Amino acid sequence: MFSPKSSNTPSKGRLDVNDLTIQYNIEGNLVPVVDRVSFFIEPGEIVALVGESGCGKTQIALSLAGLLTKSAYVSQQSANNIRTAMIFQDPLNALNPVIKVGKQILEGIRKKEDRKRKKRTGRTVTGRVVEGEGKKRVLELLNSVGIDEPVKRYNQYPHEFSGGMRQRALIAIALAQRPDLLIADEPTTALDVTIQAQIIDLLKELNETHELSVLFISHDLSLVKSFAHRTMVMYAGRIVESAPTDILFSAPKHPYTKALIQVAALAKVNNAFITIKGSVPDPQHYPTGCPFHPRCDVAEEICMKEFPELITDNDHSWNCVHR
Repeated sequence: MFSPKSSNTPSKGRLDVNDLTIQYNIEGNLVPVVDRVSFFIEPGEIVALVGESGCGKTQIALSLAGLLTKSAYVSQQSANNIRTAMIFQDPLNALNPVIKVGKQILEGIRKKEDRKRKKRTGRTVTGRVVEGEGKKRVLELLNSVGIDEPVKRYNQYPHEFSGGMRQRALIAIALAQRPDLLIADEPTTALDVTIQAQIIDLLKELNETHELSVLFISHDLSLVKSFAHRTMVMYAGRIVESAPTDILFSAPKHPYTKALIQVAALAKVNNAFITIKGSVPDPQHYPTGCPFHPRCDVAEEICMKEFPELITDNDHSWNCVHR
């Protein structure tokens, strides 16, 4: 099992985020969609971020990738600047439909070279990758992500690719920039089960061969359980539990984590869509105290008044009055 280093011993290529807050101006009020979130990801570590829709997972991903809209207000105590790339849930919408796939991957290589020139010269310089050399690197990337006939695929448009191939092409674009961290936001949701498994196997291989860190955002707990070294559970803009994946699934502490695992198991047995009672609160109307208390079967009076302090047991931490 992967054993992350202590959060007190930062290492090269490690992501450290402290007190990340993301707010949007809604009708004159700053509404927090992510509230004082802190976490780290070690080099070569796969960390899953799970929780229902509306909890703030994608907002964290967009913030780390520098893709938030100008309407977002982001504050954080500190977050180190590491190379980050992102792959999205719907690869067809993420790829430019009128540019050939090979050219889109080549653009990723050019951006990488431009950053190298800026670092070397101190100036923003847009250079050109030699066409032959650039194409050779694109073909290598296509081959590395398991796309057959790379020479043929280089000159095809996204609509000529299958869903699984488009997701692989997005991964190739991400790898072209040689990132330290790959953010995968629901990367298998639109794919059938067989292709899902292939994409997960590819991400595992890249993680192992390139020591690539991965932040894996997913609703699919079965995928998370088989894939991630460590799992963070998010609810109403906060991370409420974090632990090595095997520990989190075998001994969950937070009632929300327990509920997620229980409904996932019931859904699998009954082959039906089953959810936790109630719904994720609107960020404009978060409950006082623990935001999960209106849906929690073990909530006490104090849960309605105070957000619980963090409890830590070795690598396992959670915010709940219950130990």
